[in-house]
Amino acid sequence: MNSFQINDNWRVVGGMEEDEVVRIDFPCDALIFRNKDFSRADGNRNGFYRSENLCVQKRVEFPKAEKLFLELEGAREKVDVYVGADCIATVTDSSKYLADVTEYAGSTHNVTLSFSSSENASKYTGLGLSGGIKFVSAGDCLYVAPDGVCVSTVSNDLKAELLCRIDVVNDGDAARSVTALVQAFNARGRRITKKARKLRIQARTAKSFYVPVRLTRRYDWSFADPYLYSLSVTLDDEGETVDTATVGFGIRRMELEKGSLLCDGRKTRIRGVVAKHDNFAVGAAAFDTAEAKKAALLKECGFNAVRYVGVPAEAALTALDRAGLMCVVDLFDTLSQPKSIGDGHEYFKNNYERVVESSVKTLRKHPCVIAYGIADCPSESYGRGEGATYGKEIVELIKKYDDTRFTIASAAELVPSAEEMIKLGVRPDKVRSAEHSDTMLSLSREKNAFRDLTADWFALADVAGYANLHQRYQSDMLAAPKNIIGTASRADKVFEIIDETDSNGVLGDFVCALDGLGGADKGDGFAGNRCTVDGDIDITGKTKPRSIYRKICMGARNKSVIVVSDPECEDDETESKDGWNLPRFLGKPVTVKVFTGGDVVALYLDGKLVGRKLAGRINKYIATFKVNYYPGKLEAVSFRKGVECSRCSLETASSPKALKLVCDDKKVVLSQGNMAFVEILVTDKEGRAATRAQREVEVTVGGDGELYALTNADPELSLPASVKTISVYEGRALAVVRGTGEGKMTVKVTGDGLLSNKITIKVKP
Repeated sequence: MNSFQINDNWRVVGGMEEDEVVRIDFPCDALIFRNKDFSRADGNRNGFYRSENLCVQKRVEFPKAEKLFLELEGAREKVDVYVGADCIATVTDSSKYLADVTEYAGSTHNVTLSFSSSENASKYTGLGLSGGIKFVSAGDCLYVAPDGVCVSTVSNDLKAELLCRIDVVNDGDAARSVTALVQAFNARGRRITKKARKLRIQARTAKSFYVPVRLTRRYDWSFADPYLYSLSVTLDDEGETVDTATVGFGIRRMELEKGSLLCDGRKTRIRGVVAKHDNFAVGAAAFDTAEAKKAALLKECGFNAVRYVGVPAEAALTALDRAGLMCVVDLFDTLSQPKSIGDGHEYFKNNYERVVESSVKTLRKHPCVIAYGIADCPSESYGRGEGATYGKEIVELIKKYDDTRFTIASAAELVPSAEEMIKLGVRPDKVRSAEHSDTMLSLSREKNAFRDLTADWFALADVAGYANLHQRYQSDMLAAPKNIIGTASRADKVFEIIDETDSNGVLGDFVCALDGLGGADKGDGFAGNRCTVDGDIDITGKTKPRSIYRKICMGARNKSVIVVSDPECEDDETESKDGWNLPRFLGKPVTVKVFTGGDVVALYLDGKLVGRKLAGRINKYIATFKVNYYPGKLEAVSFRKGVECSRCSLETASSPKALKLVCDDKKVVLSQGNMAFVEILVTDKEGRAATRAQREVEVTVGGDGELYALTNADPELSLPASVKTISVYEGRALAVVRGTGEGKMTVKVTGDGLLSNKITIKVKP
């Protein structure tokens, strides 16, 4: 099928006039351009954004076609779609939505998208489309279905044996016979094999065909070398091309055995991260460069897998394909039973069959996807409502569209109801006395209620997913024959999680290690009002010292980093925001921790030995010192078996003097998916980061570009991303810029009392 995007130049006709936003290009999350409301007690779940509406419109010429669809990808959070005055669809989930608009083909109409978001949402959702909008058309009544081609690896011992699945639709009134020509191409675009097969399909039907393909020379898709091929399918009717379709693929096999995931026969432990759908400063908009940046950062932090709740945009999946990161996707956040207000359960019963079909057809094309999750720890995991009925139907639907990947049923520990406890044999009088939820939870643990109440739920899938339950790995792995994987664990428990995972034969674990715009529960890593701050990567894309600690726990013995505990919060196990810059505590003791892969650490201040401490596994790879603060250079030298293995340092900065700009890629492509991320740093005259600087900076973009968003990592920040001036936080800020035409754009940053700086970025066609 043919497709073309209509993402550009949507006119705002309602909902954002007060912000003077008159034009929207997709992908876009308009919510980041709004202010926040900190007065709401539970606002941290959705980033403290109020309920918002946005209505955009565009005059669109519908192409002539035998079959025409309007495809929306990544609806955030709800969108009504109008053609003229007709509402043709209401979309309430992030999976692709195909609206049949064949009746409008060849005519011109106003297309209106009416978005709405809720302040009661259970997580940050955004406002707009994280993917985009486009037409998908066929010039014949016989065509390859949208997302109707996928490739699976049957065997790759010596020669790669592949199986190509082709979903063909015949909307005509007569049966048709065509020839399917399947061609595979390597990463350089050179054809390496082809195969033809005769297909016959009856009138008014859709049918799946399977074509085996063999490659005599293969390159595997792996974490170290994510080699990608492409495949094209051409339907030919007596020499005339009827339809074509292309898809990328990688050669890899994933298999399960007790306690192990086998990737092409090699045992692999999943070191995963729970990913949010929002991307740093651009919110829930899946720009190609933002997704590529996130994937690269996650890989650099040592993660080899990513877990999403809800289907991510194609841009995110493509970035994972190219980075060699495995991916697990829970198709639903919740099922028919509510977990919280605004969690979308009310849409489930009417939508779940379409969502499963659309989601699996999107995901099965990507080699990064290794498993499908049913839902993110729904209430049904305890047998509530219709219990496992919906879960069983979802698994059957998944296998219908893709039987090559395994499935996961996830559950968290819930507070059982009185009826559930009585059913487990607890005396009614004892249940009535356990009125407080904590008491009921303790009672349920005595009876091992989690194991009994989730038994039917876990029986539905190939793997049992445990959320924040690493303490159960040992007992449950011994008691149950099923494979276990951790689906959501706290980032500050990295040592315990890795220790429990590796020692008990668990497939792996996904940790909540990304800061985001919302979604944190109070008291669980939440600080301030802006975002979660307990991750390895902050909201501007900066990696924190805890990411090095994670690498150390995973086996890196030549790494180390110094962190300084906040003197005003000594029980805080995270790093200080000030580095070695604590003028208010001159001469007073502060706690210094060295995360290290060494056994012993020697700590020096300006070359003078402060002391030596043991680290190693027995101390969770942490050496802890008490140091009287004096400005200077703090240096830690780590030793392993008596030999120096690493050293690291912190140095006190002097007064803020200048601005430094850092941009990883000074070339951007002129398209809506490509942007440049410019890091703004305040430094002293020697170029050291002035992390205590509290200066405002102003960003201007000249030439062939524009400023898209400006932000920092301050959890108290309330300003919209559309500002041009912002205060640095910990001496840093982030500007996101994009091209407006072929040529060059200049990003200039000025600050009060600081030497200005500028950077030039080339914009390519």
